[in-house]
Amino acid sequence: MIYKTKPFKHQEDAVRRFVDKPYGALFCEMGTGKTKIVLDIVQNSEDLVDVVVIAPNGLHHNWAINEIPRHYEKPVDVFCWKGPIKTIKAKKEFKWFLNEKDKSRMILINVEALRTASGFNTVSQFLESATHEIHMIVDESTCIKNPKAIQTKRVLELSQKANCKWILNGTPITQSPLDLFSQCRFLDKNAVPYNTYTAFKHAFAVETVMTMGSRAFRKIIGYQNLEQLTKILEPFSLRIEKKDCLDLPDKTFVKQAIELHPQQKRVYDSMKDDCLAMLQSGELVTSTLALTKIVKLHQILTGFVTDDEGTEHAIENNRIASLMQIAETTKPLVVFCAYKFNVAQIKAELKKKFPESKIVEYTGNISSSARNAGVEQFQSGEADFFLATSAAAKGLTLHRASTMVYYSNNYSLETRLQSQDRIHRIGQNNKCTYIDLVVPNTVDDAILKRLKQKKELSSMVLDDLIELIK
Repeated sequence: MIYKTKPFKHQEDAVRRFVDKPYGALFCEMGTGKTKIVLDIVQNSEDLVDVVVIAPNGLHHNWAINEIPRHYEKPVDVFCWKGPIKTIKAKKEFKWFLNEKDKSRMILINVEALRTASGFNTVSQFLESATHEIHMIVDESTCIKNPKAIQTKRVLELSQKANCKWILNGTPITQSPLDLFSQCRFLDKNAVPYNTYTAFKHAFAVETVMTMGSRAFRKIIGYQNLEQLTKILEPFSLRIEKKDCLDLPDKTFVKQAIELHPQQKRVYDSMKDDCLAMLQSGELVTSTLALTKIVKLHQILTGFVTDDEGTEHAIENNRIASLMQIAETTKPLVVFCAYKFNVAQIKAELKKKFPESKIVEYTGNISSSARNAGVEQFQSGEADFFLATSAAAKGLTLHRASTMVYYSNNYSLETRLQSQDRIHRIGQNNKCTYIDLVVPNTVDDAILKRLKQKKELSSMVLDDLIELIK
């Protein structure tokens, strides 16, 4: 077997299990090295291969910068998508890449780019030029969980030309077990014995008919036959948990109660009264409208309001003072926020309180190069604080820190679990502490409760999968 970096036993076992298989699902917890596993599978399958790696935006750059140079032993040419190929120079470079036949080739592209004609056509040209066995990898495969999404349809179309296919995800179930249908469909049309999403839903979801005004609709109220689903997954999937293969320190979770500032309470109570009045009016309330109201309530709790024009305004709050108290005694520190406005608020306050400290921002509106530089600054010790939104939840290593504060949460279980493991991974030697800033008996509590319910549901399938494999 070919390895550039020595594998852990669980990684080597995984490679040996899948190296001769046409597809597989690596449902391995973040930090167990699933990227290394799949790269080792690929480089041990054929002398020369053509590989397509599809990942969320930003994460595909991590493959090019870190993962492939670190783990791939064989000579390989890599093309990393940076946007439409328009310039003469870019066109020449891509043409040269397509014509390379003496090395393995890898094209790395973010899944969002496949929604565009230029992104889709670029991968199509690569596949048409292939003269070797084609491997296709979807990293963080929940990005194709929605069967109606354009990017899902595009990935499934492209996958028809691949010889071997792999999906990677530590949390393949983020909303419900139904998330698995499109992911498995990507691997093989016969991976699950259901040809349509509707048939899959009928098999594993419990529905009832609801009415709202004059409109009737079907609503999922629970799930069924999860043991059967686990058995379907078992032949082609692998679940690895860190506690079973790595000697990592413990995790500690702390819920720190925050008292509402009087101004904040007035605004919150007023918005809550508006919501109750809306619900009690008897008028048809759409899920979108209800969610908008909940988001606004949550924003108030975090220290700002958004007016009807979409402009954000800071309001007095005690949350940021609690964070500053933590920052006084805890450096380095990672802070996750649901909203970009919170990041700006926190950065301004940290600058006032710690003028000598460097602060890194990692949000969706910062360029990939700047984000990568920020990670390096934090990990090297140049920066004391790392402020992030969900853009930093995947693919990053931030284990210089052992404390993470959730200034605000969103409803995404995937974001929550992925972000936790930015600090709890190989190389971490200290106990990891996670602090949730929460105003009791508010939307803050409701979000945490919902995340816990989602985790319990996903665990029912994945834990059973572990037992079957053992």
